[in-house]
Amino acid sequence: MSDKQKAPSPLLYRREFLIGAAAVTTLAVVPTVFARTRRKKQGVRALSLTNLHTGETTRVDYWIDGRYQPEALAEIDMNLRDHRDNEVCSIDTRLIDLMYNVNQKTICNSAKCFEILSGYRSPKTNRMLRNRRRGSRVAKNSLHMMGKAIDIKLPGVGNANLFHAATAQRGGGVGYYGSSFVHMDVGKVRTWGKRNRYG
Repeated sequence: MSDKQKAPSPLLYRREFLIGAAAVTTLAVVPTVFARTRRKKQGVRALSLTNLHTGETTRVDYWIDGRYQPEALAEIDMNLRDHRDNEVCSIDTRLIDLMYNVNQKTICNSAKCFEILSGYRSPKTNRMLRNRRRGSRVAKNSLHMMGKAIDIKLPGVGNANLFHAATAQRGGGVGYYGSSFVHMDVGKVRTWGKRNRYG
C-alpha cells in the first residue's frame, strides 16, 4: 500500500465517532428540554371571586397554556372595581397570580371562591376612607389605587391560615386584620398585624 493509499489514523476515527455521538446526544436533549418548557406553559389557572359589596360572583379561566385571557382579565377587573363609583382599573396580573397560588396552597388544588372586601379603590374613595378612619391603616398612596392590592377572605380557610399561606409566597405585602380580612399586595415584601416566621 502506497503512502497515498494509507489507511486513516485510528485517532481520526475516534474523533469522528465522538463528534457524531455528541450530535446525537444534543438532538436527544433538545426535545426533552423543549418538552419540559411546554409542560410548564400548559394548563389552566382559574379564579372564583365574590364581591361582598355587589354580590357579583365571577369564575374565569384567566390563564390558558401560557397566555393570559384578555376577556377573563376584564371580568376580574369588573368584579374588583370600586363599587362606590363603578370605576374600573386593570388589576395587576401579579396580584391575580398571587391569589391563584395562595388558593392552591390552602385548599389542595381545589379552587374555592375568594370573598372580596376591597379591590380597586379610586383616589376619591381612598381619600374618603382616610378621612373617615383617621388613625387607621388606609395609606395615602394605597396600592389599592393602582390595582395592586386586595382585601380578602376565603371561606373554609381561617384568616390566620390564609395569612400564613400568603406570607409563604413572598410575593409582596400581607396584612392580618383578625377575623375581618387579610390584605395582599404586590409591593415590597413585608407583613403586619400578626407574628409569623417572616417578621
